[in-house]
Amino acid sequence: MELKKDERTISPEELKQRPHACRLKLDEVLHLFVSPDTGMPLRLSDDGLTLTDDEHVYDIRDGLPILMPTKLVPFFTTRLQVPLEHYADSFLQYFLLATIKQSGEVNAAPTEGAAQKHFFRMTNFLNDCHGLTLDVGCDDPSLGASLLPDTANYVGLDPFCSRNEPFRIIGTGEFLPFRKESFDHVLFNTSLDHIFDWRRALSQAREVLKKGGNIYISTYIWTERADLLPDSVHFHHFRYYELVGALDELGFNNVQAEVYESPKGDTHRHGLYLKACKQ
Repeated sequence: MELKKDERTISPEELKQRPHACRLKLDEVLHLFVSPDTGMPLRLSDDGLTLTDDEHVYDIRDGLPILMPTKLVPFFTTRLQVPLEHYADSFLQYFLLATIKQSGEVNAAPTEGAAQKHFFRMTNFLNDCHGLTLDVGCDDPSLGASLLPDTANYVGLDPFCSRNEPFRIIGTGEFLPFRKESFDHVLFNTSLDHIFDWRRALSQAREVLKKGGNIYISTYIWTERADLLPDSVHFHHFRYYELVGALDELGFNNVQAEVYESPKGDTHRHGLYLKACKQ
C-alpha cells in the first residue's frame, strides 16, 4: 500500500469556524439508551438524575449519564482510589490494567503540528459522513464534532469523568449502551488501540450501526520495529491485515484505506485511515 505524505494542517480555531457537526444533548439521545448490564431500554427518572431499567440504576452526574456496567462505575469515577482487594475477579482486573496503561503517554496537544496534521487528514477522511454519528473514545467532544461535516449529528462516548463539559456519555467501547442499529456511522478516532478488547469493541460498534452505515477507524499501524521501541500507552500495535481481517469476520465490506507517514515523523508506525461498510 502506498505510503502518503501530507504536511497540511488545520488548527482547532479553524475547525470551529468551519461548518461542522451538531453535538446532540442528553434529551436528544435518551431514546437510544439501553442498560449496559442487561441490554434493556432505559428510562429517565422523574427528577432527571438517574436512568433505570427497573433492575439497575445509572446516575446522571453534572448532566453526564454514567452508562457502564454497574460494577465498573466506582472504578472509573474514582479511578485508582478503589482498594485493590476489590479487583479479585478478572473483569475488574481487566479495567484496572486499562486505567494504568492510560496513565502513560500524553496525547499531542491540539496546538502541536503533529495533531493539526491529523486533524486535516480527518476532515478529508470524514467528509462523506452524515446523519447520527457515534465517536467512541471521543476525549474532547467539541474537537471531535468539529472534525465532522455539518451533515452529521454527533454523539461522543468516553470512559473518564475528569471534566463536566461538554456533554458526552460516560461509557466504554466494550459495552456500548445504545439500542441496536441506532447510528448511521461509528467512529474510532485514535481510540481503538487504547481499548483492551478491541475486537469486542468492533463487534459492539457493528451492533449499534445501521445496515449500510460506515465504521471509520483512524489509528497507528506498526512496522516490524514496533515492539523494539518503548510504548507506554497503546495496548495494541496493529498491523493492517489484523484490522481488515477483523472487519471481514464481522461482515463489513467495501474496505477503503489510506496510509500516511506518521504526523510525528516516526518510522516505526504510520497513520491508517480506514473505512468499511456494514452489510
